Amino acid sequence: MTPNQKPAPEPNFEGEEMKIPVTMKAATVEPTSTSIINGPILILLVAILVALLGGIYYWYTVLMSQPLGTTPTRPTAAMNNEPESTTVEARTAATDVVSTSDELDAIGADLESTRLDELDSGMTTIENEIGAATAAEETVTPTETTTAPEPTATTTTP
Repeated sequence: MTPNQKPAPEPNFEGEEMKIPVTMKAATVEPTSTSIINGPILILLVAILVALLGGIYYWYTVLMSQPLGTTPTRPTAAMNNEPESTTVEARTAATDVVSTSDELDAIGADLESTRLDELDSGMTTIENEIGAATAAEETVTPTETTTAPEPTATTTTP
């Protein structure tokens, strides 16, 4: 306080009745939503969740209603329908005819009856087929510049 100012007198309310003014209006503060998730967004998220769970359930029921595939079996000679299979079977059957004896004469006779010269021609045929397959593969993929070596026939004398 400065020297020119006098202290304000204290109000004296003794003996007076206190009344609330009726004409005075109280200012009301509207509550503001500070939450990011409000009603419509929450309803939309719940609807998406229900649709997602329904889709997963539908997918599961469709998946379980389909029969499982049978395991593939190895094809038989009739299923292969290969023209050389009867020839191969005949040659294999002829090779399987051997003596059960363990004497040297019987073993020598079995060795003489085995045709080893046809083994070389069979190997040459197989090598030619492999060479043709690799050549066909290389023509399909022209980006590769390497070529497979030509198969060579090796002959052995018994």
